[in-house]
Amino acid sequence: MPEKDFAPIENDYAFFMAHATEAESDIVAYQRELADFLLDRTSIRMLDFGCGNGDFSAPLLNALNLPPEVLYLSLCEPVTHQLDQAAERVARFSHHSVETLEDVSSAKDQQFDLILSNHVLYYVQDLSQTIGEMRRTLQPEGKLAFAIANAENVIVAIWKAGFALINQPVPYYMSEDVQRVLAEQGFAVQKTEAKFQMRFPDSEENRMKILRFCFGHHLEGIPLPQLLGMFDPYQQDGTIVIDTYSDHLLAELKPEG
Repeated sequence: MPEKDFAPIENDYAFFMAHATEAESDIVAYQRELADFLLDRTSIRMLDFGCGNGDFSAPLLNALNLPPEVLYLSLCEPVTHQLDQAAERVARFSHHSVETLEDVSSAKDQQFDLILSNHVLYYVQDLSQTIGEMRRTLQPEGKLAFAIANAENVIVAIWKAGFALINQPVPYYMSEDVQRVLAEQGFAVQKTEAKFQMRFPDSEENRMKILRFCFGHHLEGIPLPQLLGMFDPYQQDGTIVIDTYSDHLLAELKPEG
């Protein structure tokens, strides 16, 4: 599960979420991508991998509008208090008890129809192992649904520039890495784009909020003037306006043979 600790940057993450349309864009994309798969099912066993405190999971489930008697929901999150908050937030969407897991490997005998992970796979310690565990717990006809930024995403470009200043590679996975591992593990992948905008009043402190969200503890060793200057091309009349996109990956196992 994620190696990035969000606790020290909780307020910065909240600032990003409040000033970006990413969550809304992702929800619309999931609705479109999963509509046929979820239609008229008599049951759906779903794992939300990296659910955090449920502040995305609850709006997503509300938008998917699955009959509560049909949905069997499992949540995976290593931060215990966030896992508890998420379970409370999503309980109303299912008539069945919400299962909570600290890691996907804890799902010993589960077989999920859908494993969804929204902007989490950047931070796992071993991507191949994580997707391998998902593969093990996925029904043969099940789906993986991921949202994750690619190398062209502006946030990722800031990552790359920042770590280059200290001669280090980006220590996080990107969409290209996920697609490679999925192919190695026998998945067929459909890729679409979810466009979103980030807009916030321009100030050094607001730029720093985004940088703290992006880099966490790594920011301590990175020269700030160059990083702060990366926002200059997006300045419009006292506002930073960034239009970018993330990848949505919908994967299923290829037929054997």
